[in-house]
Amino acid sequence: MFMLMALKRNQKGLTLIELLAVLVIVGIIAAIAIPAIGNTINNSKIKADAATDQIIIESVLRYVIDEEKTATVTDAVIDTELVTKGYLNAMPTWKVTGNAKTKFTATLNANKWTVTLS
Repeated sequence: MFMLMALKRNQKGLTLIELLAVLVIVGIIAAIAIPAIGNTINNSKIKADAATDQIIIESVLRYVIDEEKTATVTDAVIDTELVTKGYLNAMPTWKVTGNAKTKFTATLNANKWTVTLS
């Protein structure tokens, strides 16, 4: 019984070396995880911008069909043509700088519409 109490008295906590080892391990894990998370966030922004572009393209196709357009629509402004006429609720926003589009061109070729954004 006396020996058990003597062992308990000697074990009071972590040594400085043990604490430093834990901190080094946590630092290594953080150094690996932080860039991976940043990359994931950037990839999700790029995918969100692609989805926004696809929504605009689908809205343009509804627009040219509903408005019975028969010729190419060149450099039409998204805000003027699609938002004010109710094909989009609001002007879309893009997550990545430089991906924003403000105009569209719809081209009719062999009874098929092709839409490009700029």
